[in-house]
Amino acid sequence: MEQGSTINPLPPLNISAIAHSITTKTINTEILAQLLFLPGQYLLVYAEDDRTLYKLLSPEALREAFVAEPIDSGWLPPNTVKWGKCYKGEWLVQFYPPQRYHPLLSNSNINTTITVAMPGLVFVGCDCKYWLWAVKGKQFHPNSQLFHAPLPNVMEDGSICFGSNSPAPCSPTGIMNSWELFWISAFNDHMVQHKSKSYPLDVRSHLQKLHHNNSKNYPARDLVPLSNKSIADAIEQIIA
Repeated sequence: MEQGSTINPLPPLNISAIAHSITTKTINTEILAQLLFLPGQYLLVYAEDDRTLYKLLSPEALREAFVAEPIDSGWLPPNTVKWGKCYKGEWLVQFYPPQRYHPLLSNSNINTTITVAMPGLVFVGCDCKYWLWAVKGKQFHPNSQLFHAPLPNVMEDGSICFGSNSPAPCSPTGIMNSWELFWISAFNDHMVQHKSKSYPLDVRSHLQKLHHNNSKNYPARDLVPLSNKSIADAIEQIIA
């Protein structure tokens, strides 16, 4: 470049023409609108009465539009205490107070259905994964200490092993289907250790004893604590 020469400024961009060029190549019946990110503002491109329209939006206007967008979880199932969405997907927390269940125990290829009292249970779903823990007491409290569920097929962190069964993705309907699937599945020798203080090698022995004794309640003193973790702590870790 010769000394003393000047640089001509670039011509201004025709944003409308650029947007029109982009959208005419991509728009179809499934796309209701497109949002282009520009320096300091946004360009909304949308169809109305067979016309393609363009509207510049400030960040403030866009934020207010999304904040005002209603969110409806739908009818939540009974026992649900919390619902939300995160980057992993939809999640729900349910609490089941102490009551009796009818698990199918599988031992040496012999299946036996028993009736046994369980402590309060916290059932959590997020995306396609589910967790189960036990708590003391009859009421739900977010800061309650968690204990290992006194059942087989539940991992050390509370995650449930469904075996060859596939639980439904978590949703108000999906979590109920997964809860039912958990209880109709056979409880085998998978993860039977360290679930009961009385029977640390196999919690099924304790469940059978409670069944034969027709126990009305699960003894809280038999529950094995889960490293001083509360319900709130566990939920925060799941959805983080």
